Amino acid sequence: GNVQIIIYDILGRKVNELINEEKNTGKYSVTWYGKDNNDNNVSSGTYFYQIISENNIQTKKMVLLK
Repeated sequence: GNVQIIIYDILGRKVNELINEEKNTGKYSVTWYGKDNNDNNVSSGTYFYQIISENNIQTKKMVLLK
């Protein structure tokens, strides 16, 4: 099904959408290089990533250190 991975800053603003595509069941890995949708570097700090699939939404916290 369709899978999305979206990065948000501490204020809830969308920073980057890493994936928005169809994926088969399985394990995948994605690397975020600390850039926004315009390919600009973002600041160190707390961010949230949200994984959205057809029947599940998960939101987790992460810390970006440079």
